[in-house]
Amino acid sequence: MNLAEIRDLALSLANSFSADGEPLPLSDTADFRLAFNAFLNTAQNKFAEKDKIEAVYPITQNPIPNLLNVYSSFNIVQHLEADIEVSAIGAKSYYFEVDGNCVVYLEESISGVWTNLATLTIVGISGFTEYKGLITPSSTTNIVRMRFTGPYPFNIRRTALYGYTFASSSDVPKFQPYIKYPLPSDYVSMNKVVQNSDDRLHATLIDYSIEKKNIVINYYYIGSFDVLYFKRPAKLVIDTDEPEIQEQNHAYLAYFAAGTWLFSTGSQQNGLVLLNQFDSFLTEIRPTIDEQNGTIENFSNW
Repeated sequence: MNLAEIRDLALSLANSFSADGEPLPLSDTADFRLAFNAFLNTAQNKFAEKDKIEAVYPITQNPIPNLLNVYSSFNIVQHLEADIEVSAIGAKSYYFEVDGNCVVYLEESISGVWTNLATLTIVGISGFTEYKGLITPSSTTNIVRMRFTGPYPFNIRRTALYGYTFASSSDVPKFQPYIKYPLPSDYVSMNKVVQNSDDRLHATLIDYSIEKKNIVINYYYIGSFDVLYFKRPAKLVIDTDEPEIQEQNHAYLAYFAAGTWLFSTGSQQNGLVLLNQFDSFLTEIRPTIDEQNGTIENFSNW
């Protein structure tokens, strides 16, 4: 059923569809029609809470190689007196995180002499803050280094030098042990994550977390990931829109819309009858998705 068909059923249930065998003029039901979409979408959300709607969000993770030692580059290094240096041949971009005031020199070794390419003066920092940008050495065969210095103690971590340039500084990838990906806007809750890798791996991934509407995956996992999540149903707006819940439950949405309308306009008893019927329908439905393993129950013997 589409929105228009459910609305007509709701009007009939509210005894507002016709009189003497003739459909009522639109002007007689204008207020109901204006309120209907909100009632309908509330009812659809109630069904989606009981019989969850699953969706798939694909992620491909294949981090740009770090020219530095990956294992040690994640670690915190503390500056006390001596400068901290990291270097690599042919570096064209950089990333690091720093906690504290410091000066960072980007330098290139030209004929054995360190030549300054850029200077970053970092002040007023409290807590680790990320910095990234592009490097333009005179030759891709020269050594490029980041040199961290300053008169006071500070900490650095997650240092990276990449051998690739990017369209802009903002496009330089973060170098973090766990990579964040924003979840879709219709995300409600998680079902599971399936990892697909080139070595024919197809398995449920356990090592991930959900943090502030992001899914966070370990840097070392390479491949494609199918994030199976439960979604909020899309709002029904125009007459041809159809609910995303099971088709056999579409008609039940009309009971909620009609019952809510009657209850709110003074026909509490008639409204409660329809709302109680809606609650009964909602209680009796069988979810199609098993949240434990993500399987779909077979109702049609296929």
